[in-house]
Parts: sequence; C-alpha cells; structure tokens
Amino acid sequence: MGGTSVWFGWLALALAMTCRSISGFLLEGSPSSFAQFPRWVPGANGSLEFEFLTQEPSGLFLYTDDGGSYEFFEVKLIEGSVRLHYNLGGGARLLTVGRGLNDGRWHRVKVSRRHDKTQLTVDGVSEFRSAKALDHEFGSPASNSFVYVGGLPELVSRQVGARLTLPVVTLEPRFAGQIRQLVYTGVDGIPRTQDMVASQGVWMEGRHGDCDQHDPCMNGGRCYSSGHGPLCDCSLVNYEGPNCEKERPSEEATFRGREYLWWDLRRIGGQPLASQHDQLSLSFKTRHPAGVLFFTGHGKDYVNVALREGGVLVTLDMGGDPLKVTVRPDKVRFDDNQWHTVTVHRTVKEINGHTSFCTLSVSVDGLYTEKGTTAGPFSQLSSSRIHLAGADVPALLPGAETRSNFVGCLRKVEYRADSVRLDLIRMAREGNPLLHVSGKLDFMCLEVEAGDPVSFTTQESYLDGPENGVVKFTRPDAVLVLPSWEAPRQGSISFKMRTTEANGLLMFNSGSVSSQGDFFALELLEGHIYLHLNLGSGSRKVKATNRRVDDGWWHEVTLNRDSQAGRITVDEGANDFTTPGDSHQLDLDGALYVGGAGNGINVPPELWSGRLGLGYVGCMRDLVINGQAADLASYAKKQDSGSIVRFCHSDGGSCSSSPCLHSGECKAGWGRFICDCSHTSYVGPTCGKNAATLHFDGSQYVRVTAGEESSTQAEDIAFRFRTNRPVGLLLTTTSGVSSDKLELALQSGRLRLTVKLGDRDKVMYAGNGLNDQQWHSVKLTRRATQISLQTDKDPPTIEHTMGRHSILEYRDIHIGMVSSNTSTSWRPSSTFLAPSSTLSSTPLASSASSSSSPSQVPVPAFIGEMQSFYMNGNYLFEMARSGHVDRLEVTATFTKGPQVIHHPVTFKSKSAFVALPQLKAYASTNIYFQFKTLEPTGLIMYNGGKGHDFLALELVNGHIHLVFNLGSHPVKVRDNNKVALNDNKWHVVTVSRPSPRQHTLMVDDNIATATNGAGDENLDLQGFLYLGGVPPEMYTSLPRHVMSKTGFEGCLASLDLNGEAPDPAGKDVPIISNRVFAGCDGPSTKCHRNACANGGTCVQQWNSYSCNCDMTSYTGPTCSDESTAYEFGRGTGIMSFKYPQGRWPDSRRDLLAVGFMTQQEDAVVLRLDSANSNDYMELEIVDGNIFMVYNMGTEDHPIGDVTTKVNDGLYHVVRFIRTGPNATIQIDDYKVFSKNPSGHQLSVFNAQSHLQIGGRRSRRSTDIERPFMGVMSGLVLNGEHPLDLAAERDPRLEVEGDVHLLLRLPRGLPSEGRQTEFNPWQRTPPLPGPSPGEGDDLVFSGAGSGCDMDDEDECIPVFDTGSGDDLITPVYIPPTLPPISKPPPHAFIPDVDVGGSRQPCDDEEDCYIGSGSGEFNTDGGVMPDGDSGGDDIEVEFPVTNHPMLAPDVIHSEEHEPTHYNKNKDPGSGPTTTGSTLAFTSSSTTSTTSPPTRPPMKGSNTKPTATSYPPSLPQPSPPTYDYYDEYTDFTEEEFPKKPTVIKEDPPDLHSEAAGGVALIISIIAGALIIIILIILLVLKFKGRQDGNYKVDQTKNYEGIPTMPTPMINGQGNGNIKPGDRRPVKKQSKDVKEWYV
Repeated sequence: MGGTSVWFGWLALALAMTCRSISGFLLEGSPSSFAQFPRWVPGANGSLEFEFLTQEPSGLFLYTDDGGSYEFFEVKLIEGSVRLHYNLGGGARLLTVGRGLNDGRWHRVKVSRRHDKTQLTVDGVSEFRSAKALDHEFGSPASNSFVYVGGLPELVSRQVGARLTLPVVTLEPRFAGQIRQLVYTGVDGIPRTQDMVASQGVWMEGRHGDCDQHDPCMNGGRCYSSGHGPLCDCSLVNYEGPNCEKERPSEEATFRGREYLWWDLRRIGGQPLASQHDQLSLSFKTRHPAGVLFFTGHGKDYVNVALREGGVLVTLDMGGDPLKVTVRPDKVRFDDNQWHTVTVHRTVKEINGHTSFCTLSVSVDGLYTEKGTTAGPFSQLSSSRIHLAGADVPALLPGAETRSNFVGCLRKVEYRADSVRLDLIRMAREGNPLLHVSGKLDFMCLEVEAGDPVSFTTQESYLDGPENGVVKFTRPDAVLVLPSWEAPRQGSISFKMRTTEANGLLMFNSGSVSSQGDFFALELLEGHIYLHLNLGSGSRKVKATNRRVDDGWWHEVTLNRDSQAGRITVDEGANDFTTPGDSHQLDLDGALYVGGAGNGINVPPELWSGRLGLGYVGCMRDLVINGQAADLASYAKKQDSGSIVRFCHSDGGSCSSSPCLHSGECKAGWGRFICDCSHTSYVGPTCGKNAATLHFDGSQYVRVTAGEESSTQAEDIAFRFRTNRPVGLLLTTTSGVSSDKLELALQSGRLRLTVKLGDRDKVMYAGNGLNDQQWHSVKLTRRATQISLQTDKDPPTIEHTMGRHSILEYRDIHIGMVSSNTSTSWRPSSTFLAPSSTLSSTPLASSASSSSSPSQVPVPAFIGEMQSFYMNGNYLFEMARSGHVDRLEVTATFTKGPQVIHHPVTFKSKSAFVALPQLKAYASTNIYFQFKTLEPTGLIMYNGGKGHDFLALELVNGHIHLVFNLGSHPVKVRDNNKVALNDNKWHVVTVSRPSPRQHTLMVDDNIATATNGAGDENLDLQGFLYLGGVPPEMYTSLPRHVMSKTGFEGCLASLDLNGEAPDPAGKDVPIISNRVFAGCDGPSTKCHRNACANGGTCVQQWNSYSCNCDMTSYTGPTCSDESTAYEFGRGTGIMSFKYPQGRWPDSRRDLLAVGFMTQQEDAVVLRLDSANSNDYMELEIVDGNIFMVYNMGTEDHPIGDVTTKVNDGLYHVVRFIRTGPNATIQIDDYKVFSKNPSGHQLSVFNAQSHLQIGGRRSRRSTDIERPFMGVMSGLVLNGEHPLDLAAERDPRLEVEGDVHLLLRLPRGLPSEGRQTEFNPWQRTPPLPGPSPGEGDDLVFSGAGSGCDMDDEDECIPVFDTGSGDDLITPVYIPPTLPPISKPPPHAFIPDVDVGGSRQPCDDEEDCYIGSGSGEFNTDGGVMPDGDSGGDDIEVEFPVTNHPMLAPDVIHSEEHEPTHYNKNKDPGSGPTTTGSTLAFTSSSTTSTTSPPTRPPMKGSNTKPTATSYPPSLPQPSPPTYDYYDEYTDFTEEEFPKKPTVIKEDPPDLHSEAAGGVALIISIIAGALIIIILIILLVLKFKGRQDGNYKVDQTKNYEGIPTMPTPMINGQGNGNIKPGDRRPVKKQSKDVKEWYV
C-alpha cells in the first residue's frame, strides 16, 4: 500500500504541473533520467514520430506496452542504428534502419501501423514486417502504459514483475541527447504533438548543462548535469569512483556444484530479451573436466556453453540447423586449475526476408579459436532464461552435453545482447530483482577441495565434473586403503560410481582374527552390483541391481545395515536382505580396500572378482561412511599419486586407432583399451611382446605351488598349445586334503575337461582334431557350478556341475605332467575313455557326460608346446621367464621365436629425451622394453619421486644398471650378461617386482635379483617419466647413485610400463625434445656427423666407412676404444724410439696427439730431436699448463694454453699441428691456440731421428731431466704409434725404469683427501663456427690413407685445408664421453690354436693386425674374443664392466719364455690384479719357436684358477649392490673401473733378464761408436738451409702419407707391414713427408 500511495502521489504531482507544449528538450542520460508522455493508442492504423540528435551510439528512445500482458513497442539506438522491437500478439519482431546516426545531427524516426504490417522509417528510409495476430489493436486506453522517453522511472523499474511487459527494458542504457517533435497519430489520422507530463534529468532545448563547461569523467564515464554540478555515470565502464578514476575489481564467485545464478522471465510473465548480436565473456578456473558454464534461451532457441572432457563446447539452435563448436586443442586441457578466458560471439545477418545467416565464434585465452555457421528462418535470438554455472537438473537444459554443474571459480562474467549489458556476478551481489542465486555463493575465489571433504581411496582415481571428491581407478590393480569400517551393530556406506567396464572389486574389508569369517564386500560382475556380507554365521550374497550399471552414467549406491537386516539401494531400486545364522555383529579389522584388494590379501572364495584379480576401473565420488564424508582425494595423494588424477572422464583409450598388434582384438574400456591376445602368439597391453613358449618332451613340466590349500569358486584359464600327439595332460590340480580336481587333457585329438567338486565328476569335451601341429587356443571359465569351455573361436560349450558343491580346493597346479616330487595327492589313474568308446564316433565337437566310463587308461604326459598361459590374472609362463620363481617350478624348455619390434623410436643425440606421464609403479613394477645402441653409456629411463624415492635405468660401460630407492635406502642391480650390450643388436630388458621386497632385472635371458631390506614397500614417484635422458639442467640434480651424465643415443622399442604401452613418438606424448624420431634408423653406411667418436675422422669407402683415430688418443673401429696406455711411476722412467739409421724423415708438417693424466706441475711429456741439426719439438708441462716448443733452425717457438690446468689428475688430450713455422695446439675441446712467427723462418724439420717419451735425456747424461709421472695413452706422432710398439716389444723402442703397461685407463689419479671422478673431457661452451662435419674437410674418400701417388707432394693430407699456404686451420674436435673400455695389446702371445684350426705364426703379417684396429694382440698371452667359439680355450666371465677380463697392470719386465706344458703352474705369467682369467690350460711360449701342441678336447677341460700377489685382493663380483644405510651409500660401493695400483711392483729376476742386459750393453756400445762417427761427419759437413737436399742416390722405402707406419710396425688401413713400394726419385729440392 505504501508503494502504491507514493506512486499515485508522484503521478498527481506530475499532472498538476502546468502542461505546456515542448518543442525540444535535452536528456542528460543519467541513471535516473527520463521523460514521460501520454499514452499512445494507435488502434490498427496509428503512428508515432519524433526527431533526435545525439553523439552516443546506444540508448533507449521510448518504450510503451499494454500494461503487462504481451504487447509492447521499444525503440532504441544500437551502435548508431535505430532498432524497433515490438510484439502485437504474433511474437516479437525486430526492424533495424539506418547507420551512423549518432553524428550530432537531427534525424526523424516514424513508427506506423496498418493492420498486420508495422513499418519503421528513419529519414525517409523504411523497413516493414508483417505479423499475424487475432487482434491488430495495440492494447487499450485503459491499460496501456505511458510513453517513456530516454528511460524508465526508478519506481517502475523496481516493479518489473507486475507492470512491465518487457522487463529487460530496465537494463537498456538511457538515452543522452535531444528529442523534439514527439507526434502521435491516432485512429482519426490527425497528428498531435505531445506534451511532457513528468521528467527527471531533462533540460529545455537551448540550455547548456554543467558538462558542457567542465567534464570531469575519465575512462569513458558519461557526464551528466545535476543541481550540484556535473556528475559521472560509470555503470557502463569497468571503472568506479566519483570521476570513474579507479579500476573496478573483477567480480568473482566460487561454485561447488550446488550453486548457480539464474533468471526466468516466464515466471513473471515478461517477454524475452531479443537480440541479433550477442557476446559472452567469462573467466573460469577449475579442476573438473565437465560442467555447465552459461546458458540462455527461450523455447527451442538457446546458446549452451559448457566444459566437456577438459574442453569448451558451445551449442546453438535458433530454429535452423543446430550448431556445435568445440575448442579442445591437442595436448591442452582447460581443467588444470588455471584461469582461462572464454569469449563467444554470435552475429546474425539477414540474407532475405525469410533466411538469415548466423556465425558463431568461440575463443579461449585468445589463442585457440574455432568458428561455425548455420542458416535458417531466424532473425534474432530470444532469451527468457539465463543460467550461470548450472541448474537444478543440468541435463535438462536444452543442448546439454553434460550432466554436471560447474565446480570452480568464475569471474568477470559479462553477457551483451545488442545494447543490453549484463555483469551477472555483480548483479547477483547487488541484488538485482531479475537475477536469483541458488545456494550459498561466496563472492570470492576459494579452493573447492578445501571447502568440501569428499573422498575415495584407490591408487588410481580422478576428480571429475561438477562433483567434489571424485576419484578414478585407471588400472585394475589400483587400490586405495582406508581405515576399517566400524560397523559392529549398524552402519552405512554410500557412494557414486561411473564406469563402462563390466567387472571389478569395488570394496573389501576382511574380518578380525578372532572373527568367524566376517567380511564385507561390494563387487561389479557382468555389469551388476553384488553385496557380500558375512557376520560370522554365514555369508549372504545380494544382487543389488536389476539393470546393468556399466553404461557410463553416474549411479548412486547406498547400504544401510542394522543388526542382521539391511537394505542396499542402487539409484531408485532397493533390495532388502537378512544375513543367515544367529550372529548380529560384524567384526571387521584391518583396512577397507577400495577399487580392489591389496597384494597378498586373502579374499573369500565367493568373492569372484577378488579371486580373479579383477580390480575396478572407473570413477567414484561422494563416499560417505557412517554419515561422515571420506576425503578420497587426500588418501589418493598420500598413497599413489601417479595412478590417481583429479578428474573423471572416459577418454584416454580408444580402439579407433587400432592399437592392438598382430591381430589382437580390441575392446574399449573406461579410459583405456583392452587387447585380447588369446588367439595370437603375443602378450602385453598391445599384443606386442613374444609370448613365453615352453616345450614339453614328455618328461618336463611346470608346477605352481600355492603354498597352502586354496579354495575358489571361480577360475579364468586361457592358453595356447600345439602338438601332434592325440593324448596328453595339459593341466590338472591336486590337493593334500581333498579329492577335488580340475583336469584338462587331450584325448583322441579332443579336449576333455574333468571337474570334480565333492563326490561328483563333470566331464566335458570340446574341439576336434587338435593334434594337427597347429596352434590352438583354449579358454576355460568357471563361476561356481557353471563351466564354459571354448577352443579357438568356436562357440563355447556351457554346462553345470552336479551336486551342491561349488568350491574347488587345490594346492598345486601341474602343467604338462604331474611331477613325482609333489607333496599333494594325485591319482595316477586319472583316466580317459578308451579310444574304442563311442566318443570316437561322435560327430559333435563337444559333449558332456557323467563320471562313468566304459574303460579307462592312464593319462600320458604332454609332448608339444604351450604359450600365453593365463590363470586368474597372472601370465604364469611370463612370470617364470621373468624370474618370479618363488612358487613356480619349471623343467620345460623355453623356446625363442622371432624378435618383434613395435613403436620404435630413435634418440639421435645424447641430449634428446621424451617425457611421458608418471610411471605407475606404486606397489608393483613391470617394465619391458627393447634397445640397441653403439654407445656404452647413457640414461635410458628416470622418474623422480617424493622424498628419496626414484627409479632409474641406465647404460654404464655397456651394461644395464637398475637403480631405485623406496625411501629408506638405494638399491642397485646390474645385469650379469657376459658381453657388453652396445653391439648394435636388439636386447630385451624386463624389470619386475615379484614380491614387495624382491626385484629382478632380466636382460635377454639373464636374470639378476636383489632383495630389498626392511623399510618402505611402495615406490612414491611423481612428475614425468623421462625416456632417453632428462633435460640438460636436470643432470646435476639427479641422485648421486645415477652415474649417467648424458642421455641414451640409440633405439628404444616395444615399451610396456605396468600394462600400458605408450608410443614414445606418438602425438599424445607430453614433451618430445629435438632429435627424437619415430622408427629406428641403424648406423649409416655413409659418413655422417656421429660416425666416429671422440673427434675421429670419417673415411668414406665404397660401401662402408672407416674412422681415422690418429688425432683422438683413442682407437677402435669408431674411435671409441681406449688405446694402449702406460704408467710412468715415481721411480722415473723413459721410453726412447729411434728411427733406423739413414731413414730419418724430413717433415714440413707434424701431427701429434696424446692423452695423459698427471698431477705434476713441471714435466717433459715427450721430445723429438733431429739427427744432424738442432731441430727439435718438446711437449712439456710448466706450472700445470701445457706447452709445445719447436725450433726449425732459427729460434724457439713456444705455443701453449695458459688458461687450462692439466695437472688435475684427469684425462686430457693434446693435439698439436705444425705446418712450416706455423702451429696450433688444443687441449680437450678448449680453444685452439695458434702460432704464426713473423720474419724469415725455416719450415722443414730435418732428419727426425730420436723420440723420447716421459722425459728427456741429454746426449752426454744418463739422468732423466724433468721426468713425467702419470699415465700416457694413445700417442700418435705423424702416424706412428710408439706406445703400441712398446707393447709389442718392437726392438726400436726401448723402455727404461718405472714404466708399466696398463690394460685399461684408470678413472683418475688419486689425490689426498678426495676421490677423483674420472671424466675424459672437460666441458666448455662450443667454439664459434660450423658444427663438426659441416663445412670442414674432415671427411674424405678412399680406403686406407687414400693416397696412391708416387710423389708425396701430390698427396693431400687429411688435415690439409687446401689453402696452399702455411697457415694452420684449427680442427674442431667435438667433445665426447669416455669410450667403451677394451683391453689394449697384451705383452704376450701364446702359441695356442684358438678355434682349433689356426696354425702357428711363421709370417709376421699373419700374426696380428695393426695398431688401432681394436684387436687384442700380445706377445706372450692371448685374450680370446667372447664369441670365438674355440674349444681349446675357456674363459671365465665374472660380473665386470667389460666382457673380457684382464689384469690391471702388466709390468714391463721380461718373463722367461716357456713352452707349452699341461702341468704348468697357473700362477705363472703376467702379474694381475683385480680380475680373474682362467684358461683350459695355461701356456707361455716364445713367438720365435712355436712348439707342437697335443690335441685337446674342450668338453674335458676345466678352468684353472689364477694366483694373485699377496698384496692384491681377489675380486668378488656381486650381481647387485645393497646398502643398509642411506647415508653410507658411496661411490666405492658401485662397480667401478679398476684403478692403477701405485705400489711398486716386485722385481722379477731370471736368467733371461741377464741375457737381455748383455744384449742391451752390446747394442749400446755399438750405438756409441755410430754416434761418434756421425759427430765426426757432421763436423766437416755444415748444416744446410731450409732447402735441405736429400741424397737422391739412396733408395728410400716409401712411407705412406696418412698414417705413416713404423718400418717394422703395423699400419692403418689397407697397408700391411712389409708392403713397400719404391718411391720415385725426388724431382724437387725439398723432401716433404706428409703424414
């Protein structure tokens, strides 16, 4: 009553005003401005017209209606165009005329009616539309409202529900501008100018407002005048404050799935909002993949915006063809709990009077945009309903693609329909009368999970859609562990579930120890939910559903129990039950398992899904136990975060991509695909692995021991077999306490199944002619008394057993035959019907009979092959092959089939990697893959975890290392293969976890096992699973037990990660770095960038290539093997090499490479002197820096690197190149330093004659000056290999003092107080310029040296730049890793017949191949290759880093030559440390007089032991390392490369030593005489200048250019020792030796 009285009072006051004609007036456009005029009653042929002037693009001109029924007229300005929106009973219509009318000029608008036609005219331009209606009259004079110009009074706006036909008119922006000449024309056709009856914010025409003089509004705010000066309207901009100077904070709200905003104009009788153009903009943040975001519509017209499967889906229908637009980029989801902004644009363009064209554009974050179009007989979108974030029943919203409300945060939600602008969250907060709030809404963004405790506890679970606490079980073995259900007398459990898989254990809780079999369980079988309940006096099984629930929809399950009575309800269907017996109390203990049963949990026999190992795969939410919500998400985070995700959707696995290989049958599961491989010879998640195949010869078997008597009501058995025998025992069970039996055998080529439960037998037959030596599949399924037997793809035979018994008791399962040592009872009289029985003539493929039979014969053992043996969730043969031998006894023989490779991927760089989703290995581990590579080291797989937990697989020195930590201490397992695996052949790796504390690593067919001590049993991983390596920045943060510092380079294939088979190069992989390619590209036969390691030079040949390793300090086919290495001890020692008399080469170009490690600050590494001049080169260490000093006859030229210390005990490589007086030097991969002396310089090193290694000794002194102490390896000077010659006892090379041959490089020289980690290369940033192999001259063609010219001047050396000058072009040597370790040449070559066919050497070139070839050559002992296949030599291979074992140090002292003697003491020979080498018989012979060997048979030989010096311990190679304390895990505990023993070796004295000393004395005397003669000659012959002439009358043996062989040494490439080609006499004055 109060509001009505105020209304009439205001109206009376307005009417009392003196009415006067208004020629024109100004509307200020404030939030309260309006002008009111008399009612307009046009009848059927009236009109209304006015003139306006404005500069604003939008605003309401006038509005009038029929008083709240359905007729109205609305005229407004929209973006400079005049829009007429009206309804005369035939539905709302729109007319639009004009463009750019907000130009500050006067324009005339006229609205006229003539019966069913309505016309809009603007400045003489007209548009009309006809509408059919029962009555063409517009309202009535009694009910029609006033005509409101510029806006509506606030009082009318507040009463929208009772007085306005079009309520949304109150949301239109008010008109700001001038209006004049408002004229009505009625039924009589006479135009009448109207007088204003009320107004607010209106000024007379000609008066200037306050805003004309001063406009204080900022940021687009509208200024209007008032009695107190100018004011600002900020309602249409995102600013606030008196002058719109402050940015308005974004409106936010939190929705939890129960709250939403809505309006419905139908409830207040209002007409819908109509628009031709819409725009929706909102920002959201959520973890849920599905939910309604926004909906607006009227009748069949609608726009629905929702989240679906992590993407944005917009559906539109305006009466034409429905339109759907989805924004869901690959590898991008919007349910990641980050803010995302969605913008939806809809525009309509009228093509003709009957058809319009609609364009819909959807954009997310401005990055992902999709568009769609549709056409139809529409012109507008009508909206009477708006919903934000959901509805009461979201599935009933038109166009609904989700059944969920939105869960998360929304902010800045703005909907614009033509000129109407709705800030929905702001309107809700301010209490707009049109908008309603459902639920309790928080106008701020809160974390939804913190506000709503929702729970489910499984290992793999998701949160989904609008609901909270949703978890998804993604794998059958996923289990969550909750506290026990406390419900002794009464209790309740409720939850919601969603899946498309038909079987799975939902919940299980066992009884206490003192209970009488109490337990509670819920399981899903064949799409139906079953309740199992036992109070100790009997079990009750209740089928809770009448229709299947594996339909992918949410279903609610509720269980209420009170004593013995209870009710279980699924959706709307309820089932009452009563437990049997007299027990009223449920005594549960232990954990409540959700989603399955934990490992080792014994479940009752009537719980079929638990017995069969069928875990639940699907989603759960809203778990409430005894009225208390359980937070499943928090349980999942603590237990198995890898298998539990925060949303619930069914994507992730589809059969559309044909993922099953080898004709496997694909079946779609929930978020996964399932491959049925039972009819193939393969197993694995994609049927990609060769099935383990066992051969039975009639005396072999497989026995599975359960450990104790087992009782089951259900079995799933499947396997394949082939045989040519018509009879044979395939499978049988035995028991120690019962006569129960399940027996499957062949009889007359048919399958016979015998099932004995209690005292009754059931016999079934299936198949026919199965002994055809073809593979046949068998599938046996039993559920209580129902049995199904199927062969191949024939229809199954289904029968029922006799009697009341349904439980099968057994202890052992026998396959192939019953072993004689079984402890259970088995009747050997297990029989078949005799062949003469009537069954032989039965034409049917299957039949059934009772236990009686006319005659019986014993069951013979099976002869044939079986594979893919599956029983109750376990592949038994695969378990046996993987080392799960706790309960398996296998005497049958595993056979090998063809190797199968699928989904191969190539890592073409050590920095390449792939990131996969986290490895799901919380309680069990089963990893399988294949690899091949040529690289000895690299990280293959790594997944970090919580705390100390991690898992890594790496290749170390050619062997697989498994390193992991379950939280208490690290464990390392190394494969026990006898040969290195980097042989470019496919190898199979399987990592398994048979029990919580047992871990196995199987590589090919060799198994290594580790047992984890007490501590954690679960592997808590998190983050990505990296393959092939990790990002470069991660290597420094890897656990210190992981040795790899670079990635894996090679091929990986056939990946199987705990039942998942991802494609590492597939499109769904989260991260793929560069240099990762699908497929496996083997090593190229053409030279390529990575053909040669350690900077070796690739030499292209016709169908292959070779590597020149002279400038690397390494050797081998790919420059990846260690070269010959010597240790120079503290007792000082030196090597001397002298060129043959008269064969001293002159050199214009010198090439030198040497590797070394030392801790000296000052030493001479080597020195080369001239025979007849002062020319020399000296490589020395000064203050820890390396220098080369050379003199070609003028002055000393020093060159070195003062920025790099080389006395750090690590391995360094020095490369020196001299061309004339110019030179370059480089250490490792550091900067190349060059020397270019100025002035007149000589260029030829004349008569190179004497090379000293490890120090220098002057001609007149016996003392060694500045001796070198350390290790030197791979010395190459101008193609010569002096260290190789020393190892081969070349007479031209003399070794003196404390110098010892090493069989392998140490990891580093030990220093006081620390353990030096060996790294052969110091890492530096790459040098500027092209990459190796790009634009350089390091690759050349030809075999061997490639030089066939007689004149060396015409032969281009390898490193020649072709410039023709004497400048040195630096050669870039790329950094590499340590090479694969191979033994260098040994000191002895026995005269033994390796392989049984080789004759003793009588020709030097037949005894061994040249240095650098990678062969293991000795003078007195032999290291046979691992695959030599000889019968005469047997080698022991303990677990070491290299397949060939050898002593660490071989001293240089001579040993007495000894002829073959079968009783020779095995301790004689080289002194060895740290390894064991055993031959069939030891022998040490002289290479000059090979004896005759007696024949030997390898079958009777036995390895002999090798004696060790007292000071050196014998090795004890373990198969794994185990560490009791986490903090005690040190580098010494890992397998390491043997280090050099620094103790002085014992002196060895013999008669041979005295003889050698005498010979040396004679040679020394002769040399002194020769030197004196040479000095006399030189005294009379002066030194010649740079143009040194050689006596051309002498015949010189040709020395090839690159490399240069020793005179009696070994050559590289195709040049053999003794292959001497005469060189033509020189035609030039300068004799140059290119090397």
